[in-house]
Amino acid sequence: MGELNELAIERSHRFVLVTGNQGKLAEARRIVGPWLEAEEIDLPEIQSLDLVEVLRAKAQEGWRRVGKTLVVEETGLDLTALGGFPGPLVKWMLEAVGAEGIARTALALGEDRVVVRCALLWFDGHREVVAEAAVPGRLVLPPRGAGGFGWDPVVVPEGLEQTYAELGAEAKDAIGHRGKAWRALVGKLSALGGGSVADLGG
Repeated sequence: MGELNELAIERSHRFVLVTGNQGKLAEARRIVGPWLEAEEIDLPEIQSLDLVEVLRAKAQEGWRRVGKTLVVEETGLDLTALGGFPGPLVKWMLEAVGAEGIARTALALGEDRVVVRCALLWFDGHREVVAEAAVPGRLVLPPRGAGGFGWDPVVVPEGLEQTYAELGAEAKDAIGHRGKAWRALVGKLSALGGGSVADLGG
């Protein structure tokens, strides 16, 4: 899937992506376009199972640090075996046991279903626009594929046999949670036009 058109976003709604994750930045630029500006800052994340609550806290901190219109991202990995845990806390689970450990935990409980989520929040200091996407799938072992990052080698999107890490970049961007969330966000920003908006969250 080709990059999104820069002209689709009104100049007044342009933004910088604030992230310290090189994998997320690389994928965002593939999806949105190489024109996407970034502030490579690893923002702190509050301990919450609510993706949007985490996003809002990151946006406030990002605004405090960069002082200009921005987008922040949060992802979540909801394991059916654990009642939706770890969700947005997956960063710490990945650091503790890795992608293989996450898959092993779920499979040991006899439940391989998972939902991967991505939420993005555009913030100009007063207004916010939120876009979310979720893609169901299943966890597999052993890890497969050399592409992607994070949990990509152990997650197979619903309806496919390849893990995210086995998919090419174009296929991953077309069907994945991040690509869907970015296209939804750009669509919402394009719809704003020049008018004011109170809150187009959700």
